Order: sequence, then C-alpha cells, then structure tokens
Amino acid sequence: MPTKIDSVERLLNLVIALLGTRRGRSRKFIRQNVNGYAGSGRTADGEEKLQVAFERMFERDKDTLRQVGIPIISATSFDDDEQEQTLYRIDPADYRVPEIRLDEQSMMMLAVAANVWSGAAFSEAAQSALRKVATRAGLGWYDDDTIVQSRIRTLEPAFEPLWAALRNGHPVSFGYRGAGAAETATRTVRPWGLGSKYGEWYLSGFDVDRDAPRNFRLSRISSEVAIDSTGHFERPEGFSIAQVLEGLGTGEPASALVEVPTDGAHHLRSREGTAIAGAGSRPGTELLSISYREPELMADDLASLGAQAVVREPALLRRSVVQRLQAADAAARGVVPGGFGPEVQRGSVKRADSRDRLLRLLSMAPFLVANPGIPETELAAEFNLAPAQLARDLDTLSVTGLPGYLHGDLMDVVTERGQVFIRDAETLSAPLRLTQEEACALLVGLEALTAVSGSSEAGSLHTAIDAVKRVAGRDAWLADAVALQLVTGTELETIAALQAMIRDRTAAGMKYLVRRRDEYTERIIEPRRIFSIDSTWYVRAWCRTAGGLRSFRVENIRSLAAAGPQVQSMRPDPGRPDGAYTPGAGDTEIQLLADATTARRLAPAYNGVLHEVPAEPGGPNETSSGKQPPLLGLRILVGDVSTVAPLMARLAGHAQVAGPANVRVQVQDWLAAALAGYAGDHAVGESVPPTPRLDG
Repeated sequence: MPTKIDSVERLLNLVIALLGTRRGRSRKFIRQNVNGYAGSGRTADGEEKLQVAFERMFERDKDTLRQVGIPIISATSFDDDEQEQTLYRIDPADYRVPEIRLDEQSMMMLAVAANVWSGAAFSEAAQSALRKVATRAGLGWYDDDTIVQSRIRTLEPAFEPLWAALRNGHPVSFGYRGAGAAETATRTVRPWGLGSKYGEWYLSGFDVDRDAPRNFRLSRISSEVAIDSTGHFERPEGFSIAQVLEGLGTGEPASALVEVPTDGAHHLRSREGTAIAGAGSRPGTELLSISYREPELMADDLASLGAQAVVREPALLRRSVVQRLQAADAAARGVVPGGFGPEVQRGSVKRADSRDRLLRLLSMAPFLVANPGIPETELAAEFNLAPAQLARDLDTLSVTGLPGYLHGDLMDVVTERGQVFIRDAETLSAPLRLTQEEACALLVGLEALTAVSGSSEAGSLHTAIDAVKRVAGRDAWLADAVALQLVTGTELETIAALQAMIRDRTAAGMKYLVRRRDEYTERIIEPRRIFSIDSTWYVRAWCRTAGGLRSFRVENIRSLAAAGPQVQSMRPDPGRPDGAYTPGAGDTEIQLLADATTARRLAPAYNGVLHEVPAEPGGPNETSSGKQPPLLGLRILVGDVSTVAPLMARLAGHAQVAGPANVRVQVQDWLAAALAGYAGDHAVGESVPPTPRLDG
C-alpha cells in the first residue's frame, strides 16, 4: 500500500471510510487500511516512528475535516482482546444535505439569490450552495434568467477578515478615519453584523474603546484588520443587521442652501423635499433648499456637480465639498508616471489549500452522480477549472474509495466522447451539508430579493427561504448577521412598473434625465431586464430613439407611461448584469493613477485593467525611503470624457488622470471652475484637515 500520496486523496479516502461504516473505524484499522497512511515498520524502532507519524497525521486530518464542517463521532468500544479502543465514524445524517422539495420557480429564485454574489466574496460559496441544493432536490440546474437581477460587490479588503471574525466570534482591531476626522484612530470592535446600503458596506458591533455599539463604514478602514483569535464574545440575542440598515439615514434631516443655475442642476431639483429658496448671489442663479440625512453622501454628490452647485450653508457641508474639490484638484495637477508597468490581477487572490480542493471533490462526486454524461467543458466551467486541474481532480476521484480499494470499492470515473461518468460512488452520492459561507450566501441573497420581488415570485421566494433555513440548521443565524438593502425610496414604484411592462411586452414612454448634460430627454423604450450593481438600479432596454440596446439608471427616470406593444424581437442581450457599462466602438481609453483600494474598486465597475506603476525618479511612486507606496495604474473605457471630472471630484484625491493629456487638462479646468465658485470665501484658503493621499 503506498504511504506517500496526495494529502487530499488521503482525506477523501478517510471521509469515505468513516461514512461507509455503522460501527466505526479504529485507529489501527485506519492506519492499516485507509490508503495514504503509513503501514507497519520493518523494525521495532521503525514501527514506533511510523506510529508517532500516523498519530500526528491523523490528528491533523481530523482537525481539517472539522474545519470544513464534517462532523466526526467517536465512541469507546472493545476489541476481541477486551482492550479499550476508540472508534470513529461520520454519521450520514449529519454529513448530508437533507432532502429538499422545491418547485422549479423556487429553484429559480435560489439561482437568482446565488448570483447576487457574482464576483463578490461569497461568489464561490453561493454557487456551491446552489449546486448542492439543486443536486439534493433532484431538479437539475437552473440559470439566473429572471427579469430582475442584482449584483453586490465586496471590494473592501476589510470585508473577508471581518466576516471571518464575525462568524467565529472574535474581536478585531483596525485603523479607522471617522467622518470629518483629520487623524486615524485604532478601534477595537466585537463584530455583530455586516450590511450593505447606499452601495457601501457597514460593520455594526460593540466599540470596546468607547464602550458602546457603533457602526463603521468599511471604506474608512485604513489598515489591515487584526483578528484576536484568542478572544471570544457572544453576539446580543435578537440582533439583526437588517434593523441597523433600516436605521441608517433615518435621523433628523438637515437642510442645505445650494446656489445653482436658474434652469439647471435638475438632479438636485428632483430630490424629495427640494424647494426654491430665493435668488442666488450671481446672475442667472437661484438658491435651492435641499433636505438630506447623510452628510458624506450629500458632499459627494455636490462635489460631483462642480460649478453647477455651490454650497452656501451649512458651513460644515460647504467645507466638506471644498475639501473634496481641493484634494481632487491637487491630485489632478500632481506628477504622473511615464508609463504603466505589467498588468496586475484584478481583485484579491485567495490562496487555495487542501481544504478547498477537498470540498470541491466532495461537491464534484455527487454532482457527477446527478448529472451523468455531463460534457467535460461544462464540468470545468461549473467548477471554474482549467483543463489540467479538471483532469487532476478526476484522476483523484478515480483512485479513491472504500478500504480494500478493489474493483467495486474504488469510484470509477470515465470520460467517453468528451462526456464524464462516475460509478460506484454511492457513499458520496449526497452532497456535504452547507458550510457557513454557503448558508449565509443563499439566505442573505434570498432575503434581499424580497424587497424587489413581484407578486408572482413572492411565494416561491419565501418557499426557498424556508427550505434553506431548514438545510442551514444551526447556521441559519447568519441571515441576521449579514444583510443587503438593495433598494430604497421611490425607486420601488418605478421598478414594479418596469417589471409589469417586461412581463406584458409593453413599451414605455419616459422622461429621462441625462445627468452629464443636465438635460431632460423624451424617449420610447422597450424594457428587457432590470438589474442593480450594489444599490444602483438600471433598466436594460431597446431605445427607439438611439436604435439600440441601452442601460438607463432608474433614479434618473422622471416619468413613465405605457406606449403600446413592444415591436422589437427579444434578441440576446450582450450587456451583462455584473457591470453597468457596455463598451462601444467610439469609447476613449482613460489612464488613471489611484491608490490600490480605489483602483480595485473602480476596475470591476468599468471592466478596467490594473497595472503596476514603476518607481521612477521624481515619479509618483518615488519615496524618500525607497519603498514603493501601493499606487496602481488603471485603464478604463468611457463613452463620454465629460464624466471623468465628476468622478475625480467624487473620489476626492484618491485618483488622478494620467492620460490622455487633453482629458487631464479638461479635468484640471473643470475642477478650477468648481473651486472658483467658492473664491473669496475663507473656506477655500483656510487650513483644512489633510485629505487622503494617493498612497492611501
């Protein structure tokens, strides 16, 4: 029997051996009969060393199985010589996903919920959970082809360590820059929940330093998150992050006076509670009284309007806008690199280990049982594997099985004419129960969709939620610890109207605000699909005016009315719901220089390409210590270069335009004009808190 084989092969053999017994397996049996462990030594000294090595390896393997959620039961027994021994087994009832009964519509809603996380931290977990539930329900595979689709992103580096600390009940510490704070402070927090609202992720927990519950915006965390794995705490009973999200932005509203062109700034005029408050101080302007609850979000919006909106009061909001414009202006006039370096992989790279591969193989075996003859290409795509990786996994499955490892004991994996079949895999025919990430991904996605589901989907959605809660068992609490608020305000009415038009194949006449031109247009559209990126909603439609498919922001639709039946056939839509921007032939490539966090956030939104930035003498990556700060280059395509300057204002110095030269100058002029509106006011020349540098 070979003693040196792949660790994943050994672990898989151990799982099959412990699942395939009712009484249990002793350590002696496991060492002598489970492929991958050391056999008998030739001498007494050799035997002693091999026994010690086995004990260490077996303990590590048990820990690994427990870490991936495979429960091992131990019991005391006696062998034929009446000697006490411990027997180990895995109870199939604890291991397997329980049987599930779902109709096709409920299964479809599960697919929609899983795909909410496409490209996010829970992406792989969500798809794995969907695969397990579909396999156990016996319903095959379902695509996300509903008319309403959502995508949520988890681009903040702090998300994954906070999620790990949350589910394990460990305190964390991190550097944090509060709203309007000049300095970063270290905060120690007991994480209670993570939630997304306004396109931002928030951490809710107990702030140990301030001895009170607090909420933290993940984008303001300025350091790595340190997890105190030795500490442990209990979350408050009944805590719900969804209730925390509901409370954000619901405090007493503040009021601002903003000077705008008499016939402009339509985006501000359309805000609920906005009213004309009088004449402005400059010819052709007037004052708007604007109600708001989130000062930072309001400052972002006002800064992105540039010279079109000058804040008169309150002073704090005015100062916040000026600081953003000053920081963007300073960055716009900074040194740019002579060129970008090699391409950088987008997103964080998760280091795969033996546990990941073991879980994949334990998922692949029942999937093959449920889908006999699946094409190799489809199997590789399902598990996101390169051909060589797939071949290695199939080889491992084919050499594992029940102890004995004879014909009928080993799983038989064969490929015939490009189709994959598996036989003798009864022990692994039912998928492993959901992990914490898998349970959380499905439950949170399903709960979020209840806000935008139509009446026809509501029943199926709640059926799916109940089924997943039963499957999740003790991990169902995670649905109260993570939440998404996908839609707020009056957009719900517009989304519901668009849903009805898509179902009834009705065209829509709409009044639409083109924000980059600050003008209204009248259009006839034929809606095809509704989707969201984080909390921003779009309708994908055939625009009769433009003569092609276009994406329109729902918040910019000012009126909507039925306009007769649709006349265009439902052609395949090349637009993808995981990105609002669809490249066009006349697009302009923009080169940006940004801090690493900002660059990695922008890249998915614009389908951009990240690059290293060489440390040139006198260049932006040169430092006195010689250490290269985390600056990245980013190449994106834009259909209208006039959208770049507002983006830079919103980013407030975290990014600058490196090229083309004419766009760089255009941004500089736009920012100078925006700041000119505040000329003569002490806010422009005063000493302001330092803004974040490009190096983060």
